Amino acid sequence: MDYTNTINYDLHLSRLLTRQGANPDPDFVPNPDMVPMVQEHVKILVVGAGGLGCEIIKCLAMTGFRDVQVIDMDTIDLSNLNRQFLFTPQDIGKPKAEAAVRAVMERIHGLKYTAHYNKIQDFDDDFYLKFNIVICGLDSVFARRWINSTLMNIALQTDNIIPFLDGGTEAFKG
Repeated sequence: MDYTNTINYDLHLSRLLTRQGANPDPDFVPNPDMVPMVQEHVKILVVGAGGLGCEIIKCLAMTGFRDVQVIDMDTIDLSNLNRQFLFTPQDIGKPKAEAAVRAVMERIHGLKYTAHYNKIQDFDDDFYLKFNIVICGLDSVFARRWINSTLMNIALQTDNIIPFLDGGTEAFKG
């Protein structure tokens, strides 16, 4: 089914960027010109394509963000299907990043989403410098600390601050 004919995904990003919130900065002026700029030029990295990552990837796609890359080193297991909704039984054994990216791109056209079936440590600082924001949805404390440390070192060494949103779980701790 082609969902793009029934939903205007650009509208969601437009609502976010063109109206004031409850407590706006006094200098903020909503600007409709921001929508195409954000869609075409903001590059987002999602680390993790599991339970949190699937939700993050879906929300970014449905909000209108078009340039997203996803890193995950894991493959899909049967136990993932009950909570990682972008995956189907046919995806079992396949890389999570690739299946998640394929799922959103099949549903929403015009996206430039890229999957990386890798460890986050496989990439150097130049890779991470390409992104305007990094959103993390991991359950590995080691990996969460590593990406946080890497982004902090980039900021200290280059004066490039890449905003980092970290969400994760550790076993039964949320």
